[in-house]
Amino acid sequence: METVKLSIKGQIVIPKNIRDDLHLPTGTEFVISKTATGLTLTPTTIFPASTVSEVRGFLAKRGRKLPDEADNRANIKARLKARDDASK
Repeated sequence: METVKLSIKGQIVIPKNIRDDLHLPTGTEFVISKTATGLTLTPTTIFPASTVSEVRGFLAKRGRKLPDEADNRANIKARLKARDDASK
């Protein structure tokens, strides 16, 4: 267990051995939460959450028509049905 001090600016320093153990690079952002027993620091995700529509076509080849959401849902439904039929 390490002991750290709160600076006049409200800052703390996470000891190097803990940063190294948790692979926390410089610039890591944290969410700080108040708990019944104190505080919890949780590193934010490296990649922000995104929706399918935001990343749609990200890996598509040039000139290839992208399926729309209705096509994707129909494809998923067909695959699930085929899987269910195969397990009967």
